Amino acid sequence: MFGKRKKALVVYYTKTGHTGEAAEAVARGLRESRVEVEVKTLDQVDPSDLEAYSIIAVGAPTWAARPARPMKKFLKGLDKKALKGKVAAPFTSYAGMRGKATLRRMRRLLRRRKAKKVLKGVAVKAGAPLSLWKGRSPSEEDLARLEELGRKLARS
Repeated sequence: MFGKRKKALVVYYTKTGHTGEAAEAVARGLRESRVEVEVKTLDQVDPSDLEAYSIIAVGAPTWAARPARPMKKFLKGLDKKALKGKVAAPFTSYAGMRGKATLRRMRRLLRRRKAKKVLKGVAVKAGAPLSLWKGRSPSEEDLARLEELGRKLARS
């Protein structure tokens, strides 16, 4: 009668904090939908940790129209069936352009790890191009889109 409560992992990599802000917004959307959520930076996650979750959201900044190397390396290093039966979604922060290209690449990596369903994801404008300077934070509208991504993950 009562199903098991869903558990989600929001894992992200960041240099200036923008992708961390995005991760927290995704987590808020998941929590609003009564999903148990853990938010972790990439260096806090071991690939074997993924087994405990039914929902995985991954976030990375956009570097030259690609996900940041540490996240790309992590995703490529996962077992080919690491996400089997899980719902997944990418999100990215970008300062210049090409955030959507990063989302496409991350979706492809998630599909190749056999995620049951991969949502389109969200790209948010934040930061300063070609810089480690903090720059602008994600807008309220972008944070709302990220929260909606969390709610969509919960419904999937």
